[in-house]
Amino acid sequence: MWKELGKWGMGPPSGGGGQQPGGGQQPGGQKPLLRRNSPLLWILIIGAILIYTQTDGSLFGPLDQSHVSRMAVPPEEIKGEFALIDHTGTPRTQADFLGKHTLIYFGFTWCPDVCPSSMLILADVVEDLQAQGKAVQPLFITVDPQRDTVEKLADYAAQLPGLVALTGSQEAVDEALDNFGIYRRSHASGPEDSDYRVDHASLFYLMGPEGEFVTHYTPSQGPTQIALELERDLRG
Repeated sequence: MWKELGKWGMGPPSGGGGQQPGGGQQPGGQKPLLRRNSPLLWILIIGAILIYTQTDGSLFGPLDQSHVSRMAVPPEEIKGEFALIDHTGTPRTQADFLGKHTLIYFGFTWCPDVCPSSMLILADVVEDLQAQGKAVQPLFITVDPQRDTVEKLADYAAQLPGLVALTGSQEAVDEALDNFGIYRRSHASGPEDSDYRVDHASLFYLMGPEGEFVTHYTPSQGPTQIALELERDLRG
């Protein structure tokens, strides 16, 4: 699993869960700091549980996750318009994809977990549809243009044949996200900050041949359920 996720920039948890040489001892004959029955280990576990229950799982205060699986505007207000640049440096608008269904995911390449797993789902869905003789154009629109350059997206797009990855200026991406009703909040402290998180709605949008919004799916549905619903939606 980690090998596949690694294609989208996600690796295994630090430490790897491997055993230290010498039957669990550290190099030099030192014993591990935390044994399974260590009082210090239980103190840390209990402390972590208290922090989690008091802060809704965040060291920085309660988290509002309501944006993750919902659109910021009603379906009838989704315009689906954009003027961005793809991973080859070519300007693209929604008009370039008329005549075909598009399946769009909104995320960013520096995302440590949600986006890589969602891209695996997208790849599975596209592959499943192709096996049944159906086609949908996969698109990736970044929510983080400050770091997602054309070059960065080129590496990302290479992991899924046929994927078109889109970026642009901050203003162009903001406008596109507004047109699609996608929530995004960057925690960058400034233009020089390169290590920050981005909160965003994790959604797949199905757009019709005339550029109209058809429906949306969430990664939590999984590739099988999304593919089944997508096949039904493609039939109309």
